[in-house]
Amino acid sequence: MPDHDRQADIRKVAKILRDGTYSYDQSADLFKKARREVGLSPPDRSGQGSPERLSSEEQEAFLEAAYDHDGRTGLMVRTLLETGARVSAFVQIRVEDISFRDLEIRLRETKGDKPRDVPILSSLANELRLHIGERETGWLFRSWQGGHYSKRRVQQIVKSVAKDAGIQKRVYPHLLRHTVAQRLADEGMREELLPQFLGHEAPETTQRYYKPKRSQVKGAFEEAMRGRARDATIA
Repeated sequence: MPDHDRQADIRKVAKILRDGTYSYDQSADLFKKARREVGLSPPDRSGQGSPERLSSEEQEAFLEAAYDHDGRTGLMVRTLLETGARVSAFVQIRVEDISFRDLEIRLRETKGDKPRDVPILSSLANELRLHIGERETGWLFRSWQGGHYSKRRVQQIVKSVAKDAGIQKRVYPHLLRHTVAQRLADEGMREELLPQFLGHEAPETTQRYYKPKRSQVKGAFEEAMRGRARDATIA
């Protein structure tokens, strides 16, 4: 197939994924099936470490910059960061999707998908309650035109906030999802529970968040070396 035809096909597929109703996992599954159909091997990820994410210092600077912009932007960014929502689900959140009694937000990836409820902190719930006011229905975060934000607009907001925060790495909504996932894994959320929080269709996807931390490797090394020293003394 000529290169120009191949590039045209790639652009067509990209447009379908961009404009369609595919979730992140559905898109990944689609690519997997397409690779299998044409006999391509999946990319080698054996050398990859944990997913890129914001450090604790970067998270603090990121949120501070968002709230410095205005309270609405700060609350949007905090909600996106703490729920681990994909941007496609985030822009679809409605007022009635929030349960203040249960401290949960209902997320819908695409039309027809089964919704899932994710927990939120009481402090975030209080901010959301103030933001909603007397409203009982409608988009949680309304655009200035009255509809919901586009995925592209949310991406622009995240990028702008990161720039104001002085963060050098590329920051995008899915990076915030990686950030909360890694934080939960580091703080001890059991590996079988994280897929439910993230809405992963394939539980093994979360295994990359559970690589040993440097402190754990160092502690195991020191313990092993102390044991070796004891053995040498006894001998």
